[in-house]
Amino acid sequence: MQNQLKILHYIPVYAPAWQFGGPVLSVSQLCEGLATIGHEVEVFTSNAGLNNQPELPLNQPVMRNGVKVTYFQQEPGMGIHCPGMEQAVIARAREFDIIHITGVWQRTSGAACKAAKHQGVPYVVSPRGALGPYSWQQKTAKKILYYLWQERFNMTNAAGIHYTSKQELQECLWLKLPGKSFIIPNGLNTEFWQPALEEAKIWRKSQNLSEDDFVLLNVGRLHHKKGLDLLPQALAPLRNLNWRMVFVGGDDDGTKAKLQQQFQAANLSDRVIFIERCEPKKLLAIYSAANLFVLPSRHENFGNVVVESLACGCPVLISDKVGLHDEVAEGGVGWVRSRVASEWTEAIGELIQFPSKMQTIKFKSRGWIENLFSIEKTSLHTANYYIKIKDKNYA
Repeated sequence: MQNQLKILHYIPVYAPAWQFGGPVLSVSQLCEGLATIGHEVEVFTSNAGLNNQPELPLNQPVMRNGVKVTYFQQEPGMGIHCPGMEQAVIARAREFDIIHITGVWQRTSGAACKAAKHQGVPYVVSPRGALGPYSWQQKTAKKILYYLWQERFNMTNAAGIHYTSKQELQECLWLKLPGKSFIIPNGLNTEFWQPALEEAKIWRKSQNLSEDDFVLLNVGRLHHKKGLDLLPQALAPLRNLNWRMVFVGGDDDGTKAKLQQQFQAANLSDRVIFIERCEPKKLLAIYSAANLFVLPSRHENFGNVVVESLACGCPVLISDKVGLHDEVAEGGVGWVRSRVASEWTEAIGELIQFPSKMQTIKFKSRGWIENLFSIEKTSLHTANYYIKIKDKNYA
């Protein structure tokens, strides 16, 4: 193909380490999409989160869905410490046309940025929300010092900064980063993410949910950042309506226990189901079984689960702190509310009582997803930006 690129993606965690959240799925799908359209893609990563896969070869390349991936041994230390990964990028950086780095506040990233800079290889950084206001509010003093010591070099020497939403770009303007900024949303494999209606019926039965139960769903790690503590407050006034709340995801910081206490205090424990995180293929039935997906996040740079839900035909109600809130509102494929419990009570109550209001969104959402978020389109757009950055052609 014309303008075929040799691309290195450098990320501390990679598929199938799904427990680390959205970036693992987003980056792996992007790499596979780039390979599908003819680029040579290689990934350097660690084996963090993959200790349950002893058969996984370490420190040598393996093919995963058309992408050459090398999982380097994680060593003991603060954060993800992976000397082999750092040594590999230092030794091989000049072999690539462009290096794409995911991992702000990660000790592994500095080696890739320095290697690319010193060897004259342009590199792109995806902050993926790590430079947003919520992140800066956590351990602020420590982050300021680390930014001045390490992260400022990484960010200011990047040839390109990849943002996943308009909100994320706006949040980073104050840093005045010199690299070429571009917005490309996370892509989705639309062939995979589709309604699974028969499986949805089976899943409802497995959870003792009837066809008449209005199922509210949240998928993702249970963490303070997700703002889930708003939901018990919003749902308590709706106790006389027929709803069930389902959470799918692992507990990151004690949020699950706090939610259980809140629902118990409201005498609503019997309305709530907690399910441990599961692989993407198992989520198809759950998304398809739900009536409404809810995401009241305090901050979200993008919101993969929003796109996944809509692809499976489940309408969404999200906060105005979710990166995709502008796109969802403009596309008319969901509802956006501020983080005020009474607003969520009103919105959810209206949709439970008048479910026909969701039908238009169900019909509309699939085409909206395919038009804006298909992995084919987002991979092509990303590759085009790589070429512009490589050739320094930003027109």
